[in-house]
Amino acid sequence: MSLMTHRILPAAGVVALTAALAMPAQISAQDRSIFSVLDTQGRSVATSVSASGTLSESDVLSAGGRRVQVWALSTGPGAELRVDLRSADFDAFLYIVGPGLGEGLRDDDSGDGLNSRLCLGVTQPGEYRVVASSLSGGLGAFVLEVSEMPGATNGSCPEVADAAEITDLALLPTDGRVLSIGDDIESVLLDTDPIVFASPAQAWAVEGNAGQPFSVDLISDAFDAYMMVEGPGLDPWLEDDDSAGRCDSRITFVFPQTGMYRIVVSTLDTFGGPFRLIATEQARPVDSGGCMALPPAEEEPVESNIDEVGDFGTLVLESASTGTMTGNETVYEGRFMQGWTLEGAAGDRIVIDMRSAGFDSYLFFTGPGFPVPLFDDDGGGNLHSRICVELPTAGSYRVLAGPLSGDSAGESYTLTPSTSDAETLCGSFEISPSVMVDRLAHLPTEGRSLSVGEEHAGYLDITAARHPETNQLIQAWSFEAQAGQTVYIDVVSEDFDPLLYAIGPGIEGVLFFDDFPGGCNTRMEILPTVSGTLTLLPGSFYQQASGDFLIRASTNPGPLEEGGCDGSDTGSTGGISADPSTIASISSGESRRIDVGTEVAGELGPDDELLPSADQPAQSWTVTVQAGDDLIFELLSDDFDPVLYLDGPGLFTPLMDDDGAGSFNSRIVYTVAESGLMRLVVTALSAGDSGTFRLRVLRRIN
Repeated sequence: MSLMTHRILPAAGVVALTAALAMPAQISAQDRSIFSVLDTQGRSVATSVSASGTLSESDVLSAGGRRVQVWALSTGPGAELRVDLRSADFDAFLYIVGPGLGEGLRDDDSGDGLNSRLCLGVTQPGEYRVVASSLSGGLGAFVLEVSEMPGATNGSCPEVADAAEITDLALLPTDGRVLSIGDDIESVLLDTDPIVFASPAQAWAVEGNAGQPFSVDLISDAFDAYMMVEGPGLDPWLEDDDSAGRCDSRITFVFPQTGMYRIVVSTLDTFGGPFRLIATEQARPVDSGGCMALPPAEEEPVESNIDEVGDFGTLVLESASTGTMTGNETVYEGRFMQGWTLEGAAGDRIVIDMRSAGFDSYLFFTGPGFPVPLFDDDGGGNLHSRICVELPTAGSYRVLAGPLSGDSAGESYTLTPSTSDAETLCGSFEISPSVMVDRLAHLPTEGRSLSVGEEHAGYLDITAARHPETNQLIQAWSFEAQAGQTVYIDVVSEDFDPLLYAIGPGIEGVLFFDDFPGGCNTRMEILPTVSGTLTLLPGSFYQQASGDFLIRASTNPGPLEEGGCDGSDTGSTGGISADPSTIASISSGESRRIDVGTEVAGELGPDDELLPSADQPAQSWTVTVQAGDDLIFELLSDDFDPVLYLDGPGLFTPLMDDDGAGSFNSRIVYTVAESGLMRLVVTALSAGDSGTFRLRVLRRIN
């Protein structure tokens, strides 16, 4: 291949490479690559080093239309290496060129997500180069990391078992790393470091003296910093996310005892990078810039209608698009937003992922059939956003992207809409209210009908129809309603926890009722405004619970039977999928711990956080779980009607339960899909409720 076929096209501010550039004498003919003659501009990377860079318009433009940045790789014969290129701003594309590699190695997505990974077995002396680029011309920040990888060959990485997770911070090795007051240390968090709560972690030793004040900052431009401090007299340990400003962490405290403490450097991401640790006696000023910065009070943004958010660009299915915040965006729902257009067809199931290394992502989605926009904060994991949606009709939809808070001027993000990955990445899909009403209204009754004064026996089979959003088993019955006549519909079962939906003339949307006071059986009161045929949909609160039930209609009902709370032995999750936004604003709860096999007592009160939907008090707890654990999570209270949520690794959407443990108590039965830290959100059914509760996590004995 001639040099001319690999020429670099000229660009603004970039010197064009031409065929006049001669190959250095030490580069053999079979190892020719244009990357071998590009200037590294002093950039280099070596084993066990993580380096940060930025791909920009000033970098060289390749013949394929990609900006490229070349780094020298310091290594020697016999080295077995893995090279990772990671970016939250663009779809990474990685090259390695050098002796014995011919035209070079290349990779797109062998790393996590859209990140790149190549392995290299160095067999010849000479200069190797690592080239950072993007698949579709995107720009932004990236991290290059070179690590030892025994068994690596050119282009092939050996399988490596996942590192065992450490749940006791006191067991983290410091490996000679020491921090003292006055230190300002630069280091690198590697993905080969021990894993704590599903993220890499690195411990630094500090000798503390009782009564001595101490403040430490964890600062990084490569990852969202998360820091913990463990040591004598700290039970539980201290932890912080963003107290230093931006996405940086700060912990300020007084040593309670004399002894050795661990400063644990970690991240809310699954990868690391360069960082600084700054230790002082008193806290430093907070950095007001960066990804978590709020706008100054005197510059309170003006709220706008969603239609006033300007169009920034057009999204293309299966392609990543990059946006950069300017700080002058229109504000919608208190957030700086950039608008994108997405064309779709009726029935398309789409996942929209938003990722940023510079701020906490936030997404809105609106268009035909969605009068109220969908929204998401962290549905993509860590600080990334994800919306899973089924389009009701062909047309033009809008995606609004921006930071959770602040204007984040200069920070970039990527948006990737996909239909091919949707079924894999999404546990369920949002559907429009009109589509949900239409689907429920057209479920076949198969001759099942109910009239006032009648009671019928029914059986809910595991093969019955399912609710299009909650996936609950439901069964359709017809009911002739008379305008102005109040009627009571009861659903009673000893085999499962029953619920009831109703839809039809005179009903706006869908009526829903779950539990009647005194038990878990259901009674719905209906007052039709017009006469006509309603569709009644009795069903099970749990997704896999089935069995016998009674359904009846009356204008003057007697007492409703207690019961209906069974269903804990069905093998189900003992909880339904919940809207992630319901608990998205509630804190991580890592300051409250519960262990598997234990019970804790707590109190829910007016000082707790509030669910945004109805101002119910809420309190988060965390539990460390292992994949394969078969667990029962129960929330019990005599003071209020408890509701329990469960989310964490392996759950696409949170699970929720109201009365699965009998009476008004909650139970979720769940077989853990992925090891890590799960969150339990304790709340009440009604706003203003408070009182004591018991929370327990038990192993299920089959």
